Amino acid sequence: MGMVKKVVLVLVGVVVLLAIVGLALPRQVHVERSTVIEAPRATVFAVLNGFRLFNRWSPWAEADPDARYTYEGPAFGVGAKMAWSGDPKTAGSGSQEIIESRHPDAIRTSLDFGDQGKAFAAFTLVPEGDGTKVTWGLDSDLGMNPVGRYFGLMFDRMIGPDYEKGLARLKTFVEGLPKADFADLDVEEVETTPATVAFVEATSGKDEQSIATAIGGAYAEVGRFLATNRLKQSAPPITINTKWDDTGYLFDAAIPVDRTPEKEISPASRVRIKTTYAGKALKVVHRGAYREMASTYDRLMAYAAAHGYDHNGAPWDEYVSDPGNTPEPDLVTNIYLPVR
Repeated sequence: MGMVKKVVLVLVGVVVLLAIVGLALPRQVHVERSTVIEAPRATVFAVLNGFRLFNRWSPWAEADPDARYTYEGPAFGVGAKMAWSGDPKTAGSGSQEIIESRHPDAIRTSLDFGDQGKAFAAFTLVPEGDGTKVTWGLDSDLGMNPVGRYFGLMFDRMIGPDYEKGLARLKTFVEGLPKADFADLDVEEVETTPATVAFVEATSGKDEQSIATAIGGAYAEVGRFLATNRLKQSAPPITINTKWDDTGYLFDAAIPVDRTPEKEISPASRVRIKTTYAGKALKVVHRGAYREMASTYDRLMAYAAAHGYDHNGAPWDEYVSDPGNTPEPDLVTNIYLPVR
């Protein structure tokens, strides 16, 4: 009996000692990893500032492909939230919400793993050469539980490899996106309404003079059609850009009209009537020369890709200014990109 008592006292002493040592261990745990991504900060920030593209680079997505995901709040920035429910042995269950978004420098999220506790994660972005250095960090408060503090000693070995894998996947994904830097591009998500237009299909080469000649001729043809059918222009003219590649430029030169023609259009007429796209679109106001619009388009396409938008039809240009009496630097053109 005396021996049993001694063993019990030794065990109690060991437990007390371990508890004391455990309470002396750090309460706060920090893990971080970094990589350099050859892409503008605006692109990297856009990918990380929401959860639309999270599973395209997440280190845990492949571990549990059957996990279910739900999304709440805005698509980007503070309040964007993603929750997941999966295999307890792999992805588990929990939620992540953006609680701080400082463009283009940092993003901070709150992580809730239910019974497994809570934590905070952060991405910091700084320029490095022509690219962006991304640091992904995790901070957790282990509280007064000594067992948890012992567990904290293994955090770096447990989580670090996942962060390294995630950053490698993020690097591959982002470097595969369009390279144009859209940091100074003002993009608005809008809902467009349908319009009745009279239009003619036109083609041209890619040089500025060829395009100008084709557009001028096409609008003259549509103008004659409006006069013949006593139609009135109801909004600025547009070009719907159906093709742009190395072979040339294919577009519909269209003028919105107040109504459809009363008489049936002759099959011999090149001018037709149709209704334009209605729905979600990204809108950019281009100011300046038409020859500079290609650069604006490049940045708009890069913006759409980095924010996870899918294209939903042909983009179009709305010519707000009359080039005949507006100085070139003052020209205003609205560019619309249909998305979903």
